Amino acid sequence: METAANLFKINSGIEEYPDLNEEILAVLNGAVDVLTTICSLIDSYTANHQLRVAQLACAIAEKIGMPKKQIHGLQIGSLLHDIGKVAIPKDILSKYGAISEHEFGIIKSHPQNGYKILSKIKFPWPVQKMVLEHHERMNGTGYPVGLLGDDILLEARIIAVADVVEAISSHRPYRSSLGMETAINEIRENKGVLYDEHIAKACIRLIMEDNFEFSS
Repeated sequence: METAANLFKINSGIEEYPDLNEEILAVLNGAVDVLTTICSLIDSYTANHQLRVAQLACAIAEKIGMPKKQIHGLQIGSLLHDIGKVAIPKDILSKYGAISEHEFGIIKSHPQNGYKILSKIKFPWPVQKMVLEHHERMNGTGYPVGLLGDDILLEARIIAVADVVEAISSHRPYRSSLGMETAINEIRENKGVLYDEHIAKACIRLIMEDNFEFSS
């Protein structure tokens, strides 16, 4: 599988980071690549999922006019959004069929796990918050905190939409793909409720009108 560094050159555009030199950006790039590589060795499905979510999240960000520098941070947050799943037993992550309430509770700990894993890295973007908040929902029904609306970081709201679309439209360890049409219907029906309406609409246009496709 291709590494994050091969797909996302986060150390491009050095002029956009006057407070950071090329060596520091290279270290950050390397740290992200190491983390995604570790993830791929533990759970190849999650690692590939993160790459695909990053592709869609960044395309959405471009669609809504997010500045390039901010998209760089979104790339990293997307590539690492499920890094906390390295602490979840693989027999739960890949379990076929229904999971118990207890097992779901364990899975729901992955945003906090990811936040802790990344807490020592001083990113020039709010990567830790992206990871922590990507399962929050606009109406407060998400986790781990139950944040509402604009209290959720913008990048996390973008990852949330990309995450759901990729998960529904792709093969999962416990089921076959449900198809892109099902994914789009989920976003369309719950825009403004679970998902940021502006982001959801941009995602739908991107797929339906611009013919976005995952590259891996």
